[in-house]
Amino acid sequence: MLQIQNLSQLDLNIDNDVLDLLKLRQAQFDADINVSIFIIEPGDAVVAIEDEIGCSLLSDVFGQCRYPDPDFVPSCEVLEDHGTFYVMLYVFDDDGIEIIIPKRGGDPELLSMCETFAIWPV
Repeated sequence: MLQIQNLSQLDLNIDNDVLDLLKLRQAQFDADINVSIFIIEPGDAVVAIEDEIGCSLLSDVFGQCRYPDPDFVPSCEVLEDHGTFYVMLYVFDDDGIEIIIPKRGGDPELLSMCETFAIWPV
């Protein structure tokens, strides 16, 4: 998993669509807003991702149900489908976490949850 603090950290081999989104986010974010951006890499385990970011991706906000339970609802603020990847956004006061999840090579359960709940950005 990669954590991006600024665009100078990016590997030139990154997906162009992801790079375009990161450039857009850099222009959108106010200097007073602290957003950590994570890019999930093939082989990253959900448990390791959750430990790193400090919140659950596959359990509801109260930890009472877990995907694929029919009562499950994602605890993120937004889950968007960007064609070749998904974006999850968590907001905590003035801070946030944006997680970019490529559709190839990821955890099957996480990708299934994203496919089920993601919306297309407006």
